[in-house]
Amino acid sequence: MPAPGAPADPRSVRLEYFPDQCDSVNANEACTLFRVVWQEAGPTDVTIRVYAVTSCLHTPTASKPSAECLVDGDSIPKASLLLLGSAPASDRSFLFVLGEGETAALGWLPGGGPDVDAVVLQAVNTYGGSQFAIAGSSGSCYGCTL
Repeated sequence: MPAPGAPADPRSVRLEYFPDQCDSVNANEACTLFRVVWQEAGPTDVTIRVYAVTSCLHTPTASKPSAECLVDGDSIPKASLLLLGSAPASDRSFLFVLGEGETAALGWLPGGGPDVDAVVLQAVNTYGGSQFAIAGSSGSCYGCTL
């Protein structure tokens, strides 16, 4: 539960992909440029933090053959959160790069970093932070191969 005075959850959150506009950080690694977009009800003095979620919280099984890695209401372990960066809420977007290739994840942090299974946002001010809003989540399926 957010602290009194903390900003509301970011709204209209989405993750956009721009695979043709990425300059690779490593000449031997393909990458994708991502932009996360949001709306903030009161952006004055509010910062948006953008986090990578580095673990898939839901595993598909034979009885439930597909699963999203992160869904609304999940509790994300702190050890699975990596800060990608932050921006003033009034910017309404943030750009970042992930490595790409054969993975069920959205990608990985450039330079061989951990897989990124989801991207979440949090609005923060001097009173505290909102709950996380999911910008994008990878999925996986039981018995699938890449």
